Amino acid sequence: MKPRERFFSRLRGAFLLMLAFALGGFILPNLEIRWRPAISQAQSGDGGLGVSPGAPVPLSESEVYARAAQAVRPSVVNIDTLERVRGNPFFDEWLFGGPRVNARGGSGVIIDRQGHILTNTHVVGTADQEEKQIIVTLMDGRKYPATIVGADRSSDIALLQIRAPNLTPAKMGTVRGLVPGQMAVAIGNPMGFPFTVTNGVISALGRPIGEFENLIQTDCAINPGNSGGALANLQGQVIGINTLVLNGAQGIGFAIPIDTALRVADELKRFGKVKRPWLGLAVITNTRQMARYYDLPDVAGVVVGRNYRRPRGSEGLEPGDVIVEVAGRPVRSEEEFRAVEKRLRIGERVEVVFLRGDQRMTVMLTVGEAP
Repeated sequence: MKPRERFFSRLRGAFLLMLAFALGGFILPNLEIRWRPAISQAQSGDGGLGVSPGAPVPLSESEVYARAAQAVRPSVVNIDTLERVRGNPFFDEWLFGGPRVNARGGSGVIIDRQGHILTNTHVVGTADQEEKQIIVTLMDGRKYPATIVGADRSSDIALLQIRAPNLTPAKMGTVRGLVPGQMAVAIGNPMGFPFTVTNGVISALGRPIGEFENLIQTDCAINPGNSGGALANLQGQVIGINTLVLNGAQGIGFAIPIDTALRVADELKRFGKVKRPWLGLAVITNTRQMARYYDLPDVAGVVVGRNYRRPRGSEGLEPGDVIVEVAGRPVRSEEEFRAVEKRLRIGERVEVVFLRGDQRMTVMLTVGEAP
């Protein structure tokens, strides 16, 4: 190529490059690219399979679990409890950038239009403190702050209240008449998944677990976060408040009977606490080894300890006495003693039969109120 032709060739190349940059700077910022997916023939109605989604159908009579769940779900709430952790302010600010907050989640059941909600004490704690914030989320997404009306550790029942319109209280059932094998649904917020429904049966009634004496056992899936939620029968009535699951097991969960929960809630609303009968005695189950070592009567009963608080009008009982009967009912262990004690009435006078050495004696005790 001649020098003159080579010069013009390079000039054209430079001109085209400059033109491309100019056009790119003008066109690309104003270029709008739209992508439209291909429409299948089935969607367009232009032949093909001709298949489209069907119309929704109402629940059939056989959908018993779904019907029960639909009746209860509007009354189940999600509960988030945020509580400030007391610590060293300097280190909290240095390490965490501010006060530490302990967060836990659970469930609850609306029981009236005044906004009272049943839940577990271990979900919300026992006191309404400035450092604590309880947020209730309804099924429709509304959120409200809640206050603790009262909480009882012994029964693990707490009563909250929110101020909200258009609430849907749950229908209440009873444990009376329940039988093992009866179908049930559990509704709550396990593992952060809100308003989850599981189904199963009533596995057993009256289960004693730890300090609880009368729990409903169920194989409905219950996980952390279900606590305080509803266990319901197939009529959509709440029969229990879910409270715990047996670790290391499958299909073994427990609920507090609704009869117990409502009784406790009523006292929490009226008094702020549960008033329990109390004889003021620290006792321990008598055993053959204990009787031999301490030279006690070798009988089934409970031994009065040294660290008991003497009730008013209970003169006559001494440490080492072996109680065998309270209010006409035999007591052969500490568990039986406490069970009888719970059925007493505050203020009543009861007869206690005990052994001191080889003597059988009686004393009248006034039933007090547990501190």
